Amino acid sequence: MVIEEDLLMAFGADVIKLRKNELLFKENSAPAYYYQMIKGKIKLTNSRMRNREFIQSLHLQGECVGEIFLFSARDYPVDVVAMEDCTVLRLDRPTLFRLMEADFEVQMNFLQYVSERIRFNYILLNSLTSDDAASRLLTLLDYVKENHNRHEPYSYQIPYTRKEISSLTGLRVETVIRTFKKMENEGVIKIIKGRIFY
Repeated sequence: MVIEEDLLMAFGADVIKLRKNELLFKENSAPAYYYQMIKGKIKLTNSRMRNREFIQSLHLQGECVGEIFLFSARDYPVDVVAMEDCTVLRLDRPTLFRLMEADFEVQMNFLQYVSERIRFNYILLNSLTSDDAASRLLTLLDYVKENHNRHEPYSYQIPYTRKEISSLTGLRVETVIRTFKKMENEGVIKIIKGRIFY
């Protein structure tokens, strides 16, 4: 978790609930709140070319959503959509800044989290230049496994569907399925009851 929930509540955060497919915020709207996931899964997405969705990032319990946009005077460049029913903490922007001014440790933890997220975006963008589907998929799998401090083979269940992975990597769903099957045959991953373990 980026900022302790009790601390956010002490500073006046409120809890909002979203239904599946409901927007948390819309592209071209002004950033006004800090959002942190309590429960559920949410995506930052663009749907532009030929109605094909490109998922910029996925967020799960304990992660914050759209936080980097709070430090810009520009509108959101993405839609943020609940992928399932979600519970989210919301704290207005000025209060978030007061909280960070009041607690240097919170500020440093937040900056470290944002830095890791930006680092991953650079790594993922670099992998998108590769024509090798396995390389793109391994970049994503390595990151999510490392981010959850798992190191043993097959110790981490990937929390994304093949369609979500497709949208994150720019690959077709069929390519993701075929490449995962090949990776399973090579012993890189295990697929158990449709779930991917890496």
